[in-house]
Amino acid sequence: MPTELTDFIYSSPMCSTHEHTEYEHYYCASKPDVLTQLFDNYVVHDLRSAGAPEEKLGALIDPPSGDVGNRFQDIQPHWNNIQHSGYAEAVTLTAMQLFGIDELTPDSVATAQHCNPYPGKEGERLAILKDVAGLDHVQIDTNSRPLPLEMIGQDFFLYDLNMFDFAAGNPDFNQIESQLGEKIESLEALEAAIGTLFAISSNYAVAVKTQHAYARTLKWSPRSNEEAALALQNVRQARSGASDADRLCLGDWCLSRIAEQCAAHNLPWKIHTGYFAKNNFMPTDNLRAGNLDGLIRANPRTRFVLMHIAYPYSDEMIALAKHYANVSVDMCWAWSINPLHASDFLRRYMHAAPKNKLFIFGGDAHLPAASVGYSQQCRNWFRRTLQKEMSEGFLIEKQAIELARFFMVGNPYDYYDLTSKKGILREATTKTVEERGHGRAFGFPPKGIRDSGKA
Repeated sequence: MPTELTDFIYSSPMCSTHEHTEYEHYYCASKPDVLTQLFDNYVVHDLRSAGAPEEKLGALIDPPSGDVGNRFQDIQPHWNNIQHSGYAEAVTLTAMQLFGIDELTPDSVATAQHCNPYPGKEGERLAILKDVAGLDHVQIDTNSRPLPLEMIGQDFFLYDLNMFDFAAGNPDFNQIESQLGEKIESLEALEAAIGTLFAISSNYAVAVKTQHAYARTLKWSPRSNEEAALALQNVRQARSGASDADRLCLGDWCLSRIAEQCAAHNLPWKIHTGYFAKNNFMPTDNLRAGNLDGLIRANPRTRFVLMHIAYPYSDEMIALAKHYANVSVDMCWAWSINPLHASDFLRRYMHAAPKNKLFIFGGDAHLPAASVGYSQQCRNWFRRTLQKEMSEGFLIEKQAIELARFFMVGNPYDYYDLTSKKGILREATTKTVEERGHGRAFGFPPKGIRDSGKA
């Protein structure tokens, strides 16, 4: 039965605090078909776990591979085995919202393809995210630098400054030197480069992002300049053959510098925790949020945003947010990984930690079509969660609506100072950016976000 809470949740805009939305140029060039829009997202990992052959998965999301009905039929037995998973639920929601598909079958996808309204047209990306998914804006991690020129002069596509390579102890020297025009041959030069990247980017970036758990442990130790200088020389000389010890040492030193710069420029630092994307690689000791305690404690002026609720170690995340004034939690990706767990997490969090330390949605997707399903999925489970709180007597409907408004829009706007940040971006032009000495922060990306080579 419709309620005021239901009406509010489904009609209100919602902030997405984490996406990997593909650049306009590369999105349009990809010419996605219906199967690409539906399946080119995390669901392929569940299909792979269910036993789908690699060649069939590749064909599934590759438009030139033939008839959409045949391509779907090839993976349908595996689709049937995952239909109750969170990833599959989001695909089903996208199918209904974008293409009017009640049940995914070879015939239904063929019919949808015949009148596909989303073939990769210019402006389609924004229309899907804003008008269909109902998002206020998206905060995008490009997995690379520099920042894209397309962010200048608009206020919907916001971007993070990605510092993954530094945090992993494997700085992309060629990219850094090309962007800044300076050789990085000493620790002093590396520290100056980090400072320059922040100085030229911080006005425009909404946050900093690292996903270094994919390359190393989240545990951190303080490192002396002498240790780090030696590690830098070893990493520069050996490149991909550098030892784990040297990369860990240099990465720890860089993490300290990143934390200092985040504090100096008042940029929140988003850090991947918990579950890994893709398949067949899950070093669980690396990804526990509790491993970040030392780094957090050593940098009390840095605002940390710990992402993905550290699934499946979510109680550690709640404990950190409850304990530390400078730790917040982002539920991005969590609703699709395991929506039941995410719903339970939200209730546990609400009864343990301050509400202004929590962000409830980020689709974490390349294609805007996937963000449609993830947004709808979040709204569905968010409503169920608040209704359960109401049914058990913890909230009345007025309180639930106020919480929904706070979590969907109010808290992200306050924490990320979005009114100011959006104003800066709207008013920026390539001319004013150059006049302020920030031109090196921007460039045309030589490849798409999905091809960045990072998780």
